[in-house]
Amino acid sequence: MFARSETGPKGGPFESLVGKGMEIIGSIKSKGSLRIEGSVEGDIDCQGDVSIGDGASVNAGVKAHDVTIAGSVNGDIQCSGRLELLSSARVCGDISSTMLVVAEGAFLSGKTSVTQSQKRGLASGKANGENPAK
Repeated sequence: MFARSETGPKGGPFESLVGKGMEIIGSIKSKGSLRIEGSVEGDIDCQGDVSIGDGASVNAGVKAHDVTIAGSVNGDIQCSGRLELLSSARVCGDISSTMLVVAEGAFLSGKTSVTQSQKRGLASGKANGENPAK
């Protein structure tokens, strides 16, 4: 009834933009959020969120809080929050996150590691009467 429409990576305020037709060769380090619509070759280290648009190409390792991918990534992804692969996403590399969402049609080749954050693990352990240290 309330189907989510998938038009691309989540919108919102992004502090930096790599626009369509733009190519960056080298490392990117950002304290804010980054939206990529063009091409990046080099490591991406972002304290905020990274959004990779449909048609965008990233040949790099990506480290960020939340990552949304509609384009292609060739490299490992470390995500401390939510990693979302939209239906047009193409990822070749190992991924690590605390939450993973993969849409039907997305392509993923690599090892996947989904771990609970310490805060979430403690809360769920107490609710179930389990020892979260196990």
